[in-house]
Amino acid sequence: MLDIKGKIFLAPMAGFTDKVFRRLCSRFGADVTVTEMVSSKALVLGSAKTKELISFSEEEKIRGIQIFGSDPEVMAQSVKILQDEFEYDFIDINMGCPVPKLVKSGEGCALMKNPSLASRIVESVAKVSRKPVSVKIRKGFDEENINAPEFAYILQESGASFVTVHGRTKTQLYSGKADWEIIRKVKEKVKIPVVANGDITDFESAKRAYEVTRADSIMIGRAALGNPWVFLQIKEGFEKGYVETKVLPHMKIRVAIEFFSQLCSEKGEKMAVLEARKHLSFFVKGIENAAKIRDKINRINNATELLEFLEELAAIVEKKESFVDNIL
Repeated sequence: MLDIKGKIFLAPMAGFTDKVFRRLCSRFGADVTVTEMVSSKALVLGSAKTKELISFSEEEKIRGIQIFGSDPEVMAQSVKILQDEFEYDFIDINMGCPVPKLVKSGEGCALMKNPSLASRIVESVAKVSRKPVSVKIRKGFDEENINAPEFAYILQESGASFVTVHGRTKTQLYSGKADWEIIRKVKEKVKIPVVANGDITDFESAKRAYEVTRADSIMIGRAALGNPWVFLQIKEGFEKGYVETKVLPHMKIRVAIEFFSQLCSEKGEKMAVLEARKHLSFFVKGIENAAKIRDKINRINNATELLEFLEELAAIVEKKESFVDNIL
């Protein structure tokens, strides 16, 4: 039995939570990491590119693979392939993605409007899986179709070992405020563990999320981008009652340099430069002249040049911080 109680998850985020970023977050305290979502159909068709998304690092503690699809038989076949080729701790089925392309295909959050099909998918996957099966869902499809508690119960009865609930509807995307009360209602409805997701950004929000939702675990998504310290700070908060670690701008740049170097080793310099841009925009957020820094980063096409720029930036930012410390 997989014990997830009290664990902090890094949310699967398409285009962001690759092996390098998951490794970084694991180093800073993420207990559970999940791959970017992968297509069950592509796996069955033997897509090498899809399998490249499923690569883990030694630092990752509890590892999940997230799959998506709408055909129960294909979903089950994909799991058979995965368990023969990869080492992981659980399978996560995506029933919460709001991306129009998936929803139009009857996948992702569209499945919340089709409970019978969702049930068949979980049953098919749980039947063949040697590892626990979880499902990630949302509050509902839209405000007229809020069904997370009932939907989660169906998933439980179909064989799900735990469920993650994002407190927004599909139509909200990532706007507005996450509804933690609906997560609490899910917790009251099911016996399986519940993971709370949405608007958990620091220790204070993590503490409130546990109090309101009574969930077994929490999941951090966008708040971890450019800020892997969030896991460390939340754990410090629960252990000490306050957050001790302060993240200074130069620290963010130094970790960004380390991240980019690992990205180069993992994906090659050309691809790393392109991949790094979206991550670096988060790492420099809040730093003076961040917009100009992002613009400069986006115009650099050479790995050596980008590394030199980041090193120079770190030195300048650190010097300015030291000067400020000396006059205070």
